[in-house]
Amino acid sequence: MQIILVFIAFFLLNISSCVRETPYQYPRKIKRMPAEKFFEIKKAKLERFVLPAMRNEGIDMWIVLTREYVVDPLAKDLSADRAVARTALVFINEGNSLKRIAICASYDVDPIQKSGIYDTVISYKKEGLAPHLKKIVEEKNPRKIALNISEDFPIADGLSASTLSYLKNILGEKFASRFVSSENIVMAYRSQLLPEEIEIMREAVKITEEIISKALSNEVIKPGKTTEKDVANYIKKLMRDYGVGPSWEPESCPSVNAGITRGHSEPSNYVIQRGDLITIDFGINLSGYCTDIQRTAYVLREDEEQPPDYILKMWETNVKAIEEGFKKMKPGVIGFEVDSSARAVIVNAGYEEYPHAAGHVIGYSTHEIGPLLGPNWKDRYGKRPFYKLLPNQVFALEPSVYLYSKERNGYLRIGLEEDVLITETGAEFLSTPQKELILIK
Repeated sequence: MQIILVFIAFFLLNISSCVRETPYQYPRKIKRMPAEKFFEIKKAKLERFVLPAMRNEGIDMWIVLTREYVVDPLAKDLSADRAVARTALVFINEGNSLKRIAICASYDVDPIQKSGIYDTVISYKKEGLAPHLKKIVEEKNPRKIALNISEDFPIADGLSASTLSYLKNILGEKFASRFVSSENIVMAYRSQLLPEEIEIMREAVKITEEIISKALSNEVIKPGKTTEKDVANYIKKLMRDYGVGPSWEPESCPSVNAGITRGHSEPSNYVIQRGDLITIDFGINLSGYCTDIQRTAYVLREDEEQPPDYILKMWETNVKAIEEGFKKMKPGVIGFEVDSSARAVIVNAGYEEYPHAAGHVIGYSTHEIGPLLGPNWKDRYGKRPFYKLLPNQVFALEPSVYLYSKERNGYLRIGLEEDVLITETGAEFLSTPQKELILIK
């Protein structure tokens, strides 16, 4: 008996060993960005995008201050997200080159130095950061000093009130009077992508479309049985299969909305019925790059071969709004113009205007810094709709059609969202535009 037990144990051990050593098989080979390229790309972007932006703005110096628990949103990009003590990252416009200096506590030096981003890393101990930063600023005597302060762009608003006060005390009124917002620098750095980054975005868009296509199908959706949560869980399984993460908070990514629209909401236990519109708003994070795509389907009633005319009209109007918005997208155009073009199609067709912008920049985050394709709603959007589109930005273009239903006591919504790359001369769809309403039988 003991011999048999030993044999069984040996057999099971070998099976488990084989299982551990078998590599996971993804649905297909996926292009990914090697982790070691992260700081190589960040360094290249400082030269390619930040230096020209500083020149255009007449800015001589950009200072990013960060510390434990008050971490600047750009700290990870600049290899300072793990810094405990107060840290200053200083970028100096020297005309043909960008000088890069980091000032940090002695125990924070290693990861900053290893990033390869900085020409010089200054380590401080008991004397603190202040004398080193003051010396650099006084020697360079910059006419304009950019700081991460912005009313409209959270990613460019990382400087806390107390740290600003600290900086003013160090540098004095002479230099404090030269402080300006860094938002145009941050926009150039974050929103414009290098060619290798755009290739990852292409791959991420392809995966996003593949997943949504599989989810919005008769194989997955059974009218009267399938819930929104069922569809969301199927999508999450596919994400695990592909080895990708969600583009935003996992509770609402994907957003699956059947029947009456609920906006940004988690999938519910609502059972999908015949006659429902189903909208999936979904994006993935692939190697740190985020997509944002929406697709809409209609669940045919028993006696229908196509959707009702009012649904088809909503659909056709939204497709046209996407087309008109896309036609406006090119470098130099302001976001307001893109939104106005798409919005006019919907309003002229007799619908209420959609209660949001027609689109936004995507990239390292779902709502990345950059021009907003939005209306002139000052308190809500500030000046974001009046920034110019730049080459190498990627936008999610998403005008929507809403129709109030008395029968359902709420709004029906067609949700379409396409990912668009701004090229040197125009624009290019990264996603394949949805031209036909998906039908669930």
